[in-house]
Amino acid sequence: MLNILKKNGFEFLTYGLILSLFFSKAIPNIILGILALWVIIDFRTVQRPKFQFSSSNFLGVLVVFLSLKSIFFGTIGYDLKVYKGLLLIFLLSIVLQRIKNTDKLKTVILCSITLVVLSSFFLISLYYFKNKDLPFSNTAEANELLLLERPYIGFIAVLGIFLAIEKAILNPSFKTIWFINAILLFIFIILISARISLITLFLLTIVYLLFYLKVSKLKKAVILISLVMGFGVLVFTNKNISERFFIKSNISESLKTASDYEPRIVIWDCAYQMTKENSFNFFIGFDSYSIIEKNFTDCYSSKIDNESKREYFLFEKFNSHNQFIDFYLIGGIITFLIFAAFFIKLLFEVKSDFYKVAIVVSFLLFFIVENIFYRQFGCYLFGLFILILPHNKLDEEN
Repeated sequence: MLNILKKNGFEFLTYGLILSLFFSKAIPNIILGILALWVIIDFRTVQRPKFQFSSSNFLGVLVVFLSLKSIFFGTIGYDLKVYKGLLLIFLLSIVLQRIKNTDKLKTVILCSITLVVLSSFFLISLYYFKNKDLPFSNTAEANELLLLERPYIGFIAVLGIFLAIEKAILNPSFKTIWFINAILLFIFIILISARISLITLFLLTIVYLLFYLKVSKLKKAVILISLVMGFGVLVFTNKNISERFFIKSNISESLKTASDYEPRIVIWDCAYQMTKENSFNFFIGFDSYSIIEKNFTDCYSSKIDNESKREYFLFEKFNSHNQFIDFYLIGGIITFLIFAAFFIKLLFEVKSDFYKVAIVVSFLLFFIVENIFYRQFGCYLFGLFILILPHNKLDEEN
């Protein structure tokens, strides 16, 4: 027993970290600390990194640039609360390079995602039997029924779908189980009316159809038309989903409703307005995140007429809700282009494998509506999934 723990203890702890990640904030940090200490003590087993031009280099350059900029302006103490998420990703990549079996890693991640979804299904069932209704057109009530906030649990469900389908194709012996798993996750996304998740699945299905499915152009056209019609039927006939997409009797009413209830319309306009400030430098952005946060709150105070809505925005202190905009505000066009180059290079590295492309595009789309690096969970998730992409060379070393 001791020999097994000594030989496989690191992997077991890693799998424990992944499982706890979806249910706890503190436990993953504790386990990561133990794993980091393990690596330090047993540093001889850590593979020496070989320099190669990969997408990860862009992230490294981005972190160095932002850190040096903050040190120069004397704001590193304040800005570190955001940069620590990026540092967490690099620590995770160093510690987990000892894990060679990425297939097991994917399985543990998929099982963890499925467990979170099943737990949420249970909570939803209890609510439905008590109230005979599902409140998924309302974000506040919806989040109370889910173990994670709706955007994030919908996002991991999307990632889980592609992991499950990939496993079904690569492991025919259990393909029925994995396909059922994928269907379960898809039903869950529809049930909770996760907008960005539905859009992501729709767009990636089109990508697969156009670039990976080997059928005639006529069949592709028929399938494409069917997909568009099916997506339209889903959006317009499902009450919760139609409300999430602000579908009303006419376009002007839909736009007005979206303007009233979609925070990003106000947030992104405020972000655009603050780039006109004299303190904003096109090349290197604002001096500090403290200035950005103040500009957002000032904009909410002056721009939002509805008192309750204004107080809500000021209480929540909404950030940019877009990682690209965030990097543009704090690092100007330089960091924006570096981050864009990261995704472009990463897509080139994985373009031959649709399932890896799907993961990258899923993250890309999610970065457009959320600041993933502001959240510990998002940083862990990003680090774990980037580790299973081929540019890390893990698959070749198995």
